[in-house]
Amino acid sequence: MRFITSFFCVAALTLPALNTSAQTFPTQPVNLVVNFPPGGLTDLMARSLAQAMTESLKQAFVVQNKGGAGGAIGVSSVAMAVKTGYTIGFVAAAALTTLPQMRDLNYRIDSLDYVCRTFDEPVYLLVAPKSPFLNAKALIDYSKAHPNKLNYATVGPGSLPHLTALDFSGKAQIEMAHIPYQGEGQAVTALLGNQVDVYFGTSAVAATHQLRRLAVAADKRLDSLPNTPTLTELGFPVIRSISGGIIAPEGTDPAARNTLESACAQAVKAPQYLEALKTLEVRSAYASGAEFKASVLAEAARNRIVLREAQLLLK
Repeated sequence: MRFITSFFCVAALTLPALNTSAQTFPTQPVNLVVNFPPGGLTDLMARSLAQAMTESLKQAFVVQNKGGAGGAIGVSSVAMAVKTGYTIGFVAAAALTTLPQMRDLNYRIDSLDYVCRTFDEPVYLLVAPKSPFLNAKALIDYSKAHPNKLNYATVGPGSLPHLTALDFSGKAQIEMAHIPYQGEGQAVTALLGNQVDVYFGTSAVAATHQLRRLAVAADKRLDSLPNTPTLTELGFPVIRSISGGIIAPEGTDPAARNTLESACAQAVKAPQYLEALKTLEVRSAYASGAEFKASVLAEAARNRIVLREAQLLLK
């Protein structure tokens, strides 16, 4: 009888401790790895979300930029991290949907847990403010008359801008030379310096650097930019958007992952985060972890077709 009484006393002391442990994540700063250098859309979105999640969970979310290899280096570091929830990533999805189909990497789509998607922004065909091309037709006509004379910048092979360029070039039947850079800052600097002719990026970067928007890869014209035609209405059915969100190592502690997902859902509604979206001209597109993974799988299937046509698919 004394044994039974002692057992339940121990259990009564142990169970609350277990519950407290599950509820206290995070008890230390969380590292938020961004798979591109500072200054680009992914980085700016990550920093805004990190601030909102810091306030939500009362624990610091520390942004760490690990750019390079089209975003693969940052994703790889997350995939190989300890599965405690204290190292997670905020990434652009192309590093998940495209790069593993182009290269032999140490991660795949299923090598990660998906916490939440936070944004989805259509890609624009952009040129410098003083570019001689005033519309997409002029650019296409010139490129057809001068194959490979024009070049375009991206943030790396396999990035969403690169896939957009391949998709557009194939449908428009033009040839442009690809000049990859490590981040958006370098790519835009090259565009403004007339080192490249074209860049495929977001409305945010266009507004920041006063770039000319020739067309948008969306299903319809945006209400905020009614004078910018879609590539589809110009005769080239290209619909591409840069999306991103939070990932974690596969098998991350479920309690930590659930806490992160709940905090993300709360953070995307925070006034400062919504204000950042407005400033960056980015659309909010929250999705749960399961929905984020489903959208990644669907995009990967679409990208596989483009990569095969461009002969970039991993053998």
